[in-house]
This record gives sequence, structure tokens and C-alpha cells, in this order.
Amino acid sequence: MADVAGKQRVVILGGGAGGLELAVGLARRHDLDVTLVDRVSTHLWKPRLHEFAAGTVNSSLAEMSFYTLAGMHGFRFEQGDVETIDRGARSVRLAEMRDPSGHFVTTARSLAFDACVVALGGMTATFNTEGVAEHAIRLDEKSDAEEFRDLFIAMMIHARESREPAHVVIVGSGATGTELAAHLRLSERAFAHEPGSDEMRPLLKLTILEAAPQLMPGADEGLRKSVSDRLEQLGIVVRTNAAVDLVGETDIRIRTGEVFPADVTVWAAGLTGNPRLKHLADFAIDNKGRIVVDDRLRSTIDKGIYVIGDAASFTPAGAEAPLPPTAQCASQQADYLVSALPELLAGGTAKPFVYNDRGRLLSLGGAGSVGLVGFMRKNDFLVEGRFATAAYHGLQRRHQWSVLGPLRGSVAILADMISPTSGPAMKLHG
Repeated sequence: MADVAGKQRVVILGGGAGGLELAVGLARRHDLDVTLVDRVSTHLWKPRLHEFAAGTVNSSLAEMSFYTLAGMHGFRFEQGDVETIDRGARSVRLAEMRDPSGHFVTTARSLAFDACVVALGGMTATFNTEGVAEHAIRLDEKSDAEEFRDLFIAMMIHARESREPAHVVIVGSGATGTELAAHLRLSERAFAHEPGSDEMRPLLKLTILEAAPQLMPGADEGLRKSVSDRLEQLGIVVRTNAAVDLVGETDIRIRTGEVFPADVTVWAAGLTGNPRLKHLADFAIDNKGRIVVDDRLRSTIDKGIYVIGDAASFTPAGAEAPLPPTAQCASQQADYLVSALPELLAGGTAKPFVYNDRGRLLSLGGAGSVGLVGFMRKNDFLVEGRFATAAYHGLQRRHQWSVLGPLRGSVAILADMISPTSGPAMKLHG
């Protein structure tokens, strides 16, 4: 089945790293009618969400308009909340839309498809911990980062005037938790200078609580040691074996009964599938709320519905667990479907998806960057300093080239680097 122009209709749900790259890649073909759906109007490079929260992001290209990108590449963009997928009718239903003030915008809409790709991402898991929903911030979207940044600025001003340090507790020592802590220490400097002096007065006490016995559970020992040393240099307290059982308005209690003061709590304790995934259709869902897929990234119940990124649960042959919910994995899955999906739509078989782990990189603010990088299919090696920083920013640059194209991407990146407006996004208060 195809539209009146004879083109196969592909609807992509979610404009994260994988969804957007897939839309751009498929739109280059002339035999496909591509529609991208997202609830917001701009694309955000989510691996840098912690920098938005800390106010240290220094790239205007970290956020790009879906409408502009759609016009640039020739796909259609539909803004709205996805409600359900009607597998029988081969259509996606978008909810009634209202503006931020609650005024009616449009009725519910339906989008017909020949192939649908679910790329709705994931959300921070609460593990049903008491008080998280009421008293903690989870960095899942830009609005979360903006809420935290406003609170952080207010805390810093109050700490500077009251001379009482603010307490920020981060639950979870994965990439989000460790990177956020390091960047908050960097942002603290904007407020900590004593008037008429070069001295800096401590305004912020940072604590990371990790339920597991070790920092960054599952990470390579060399990477874990390097990150631990850098956090210690930054004066960030890390407590392991510290499972949280209650998040209060002004403090956190762990299972041992110990209580930690917290003016703000950031909950960064792992990812689970977007809750909407369970209600889209009768998909097979794993224990982390993600849709189970086969080795062509197709849902197990419908070969015309594909799933990528944090929404997908794909376990490679011989592996003990599904692939990690990372932008790197989502990008590779998008690359795969750019070539495999048209072949499958034409009745072919396509080769299975194969994941190539290219390492793990973290940006630790003033403590620099560190990570593991895969090289020539050999074992990963630890990188630090300028090389790690270049590799870290290279991940986003690659995404920008994929989205903007080599020429536009290079010009835009160069302009962004030399722009006089480039610099920390934190609004400084004198």
C-alpha cells in the first residue's frame, strides 16, 4: 500500500538522536513519504541535557527547529502527542492539541503509514521510591533542565548572600549524575568570587548517592577510577551502597537510616522505557518498559512497526542483556534502518542489525573529559585530557553533520564556534 503519489509512507514517532537522523536519511530517497512526529518543536542533543541544567552549554547548535529541518531536507513534521497505533488501520493517532494556556488548537489527527518507527525514547526510572515524583527533578526533557537551572541560580544567589552553602544531592552515578555534578561545580564559579578579590568562597555542597557497591556500576575499572579521582578533586562527595528509600522536601533518607540535607534533589538513577510505550499497541514489553524487537529492529507482533533507541529492547545473539540506552546506539540503529527499511518495504530480507560499541565518553566540566574509545575493533583504551574532550564534542559534531549535511553542518559548526554569543548559557547575576 502507498499514497496517491505512489510513495511508501514512513511515520517516525520521536525526534531524538535516532529519530531525527532516520528522518533526514530516509528523506533523501525519492520513493518515500517521510513524516516525523514530536511533542515539541525543537530537537535537543540529549547527551548534553546536564549542561543545559548546569548552564554550561556553549553551542547554539545544541537545539534545532524541527520545522526548519523538515523544510531543509524534505520530510514532513507533525507536532503533537502520540496516543495510539492502530495496527489494523495502519495509522497513528495524535491527541487533541492545546497551547500552553490551555486554548484549543486542533482536534485529534490520524497519520497513515506503510511503516512506522517508534523512537519515543526513555525516562528516568523512579523504582517506586517514595517522594521522587513530589520532591525530585528528573532530567528527561529541556523543561526539566530549565526548571533545575532556575532553582540553581536562586540557590547560588541565596548562598552568596546568606553565606550558607546550598546542598544538591544527585541520586545515581551514571553519566548524567557524574557529569551534572562536575558541571555544577564549574557553574558555581560564576557566583563564588568575593567582590574586589580573586578568592572564591564555597557556595555549593555536592553529593552523589549510588545504590550499587561501586561508582558507575557496569563501567570499566579504569574509567571508574579516573572519574572517581576527578570527582574527588572537585570536592564532590560520593556515597556508594546508599539506596534511597525516601526523598523529602529538604532531605533524603537512605536505607541505613542516614539522612542527607538537600535543597534540591536530582534523580538520575537509570532509564526505563517511556510510559507511553505500554499504551501504543499490544507490543511485547520487557522488564524495563521497552518494546522487544528482532534483529531487524521490528516489533515481535508487527513486522511493519520498527523500534529504535531507548524505546527498543534488542538483545544481540549470545548477549545476556539488551543493548544500552545511549545516543550512540540510537544513531547506529538509525543508520541501519536508512538502508534496511526501504529494502524490507520492497519485500527483501535485509541483513541483521549489528551494534559496534565505540566506547564511552564523559564531560566533567572543569575536570576535563575522560572515556573509553574503541579503536580498530580492538580493546577500548582510556583517553583523557584534550583528546577526550575532542572525542566527546566529536560525537555531537557527527550528529550535526548527519542532520545538517556535510556542507551546511561544517559552515554552521564553524559559525557557532566563532560566534561572539558562544559561551556558557548561565545568566550571571552580579
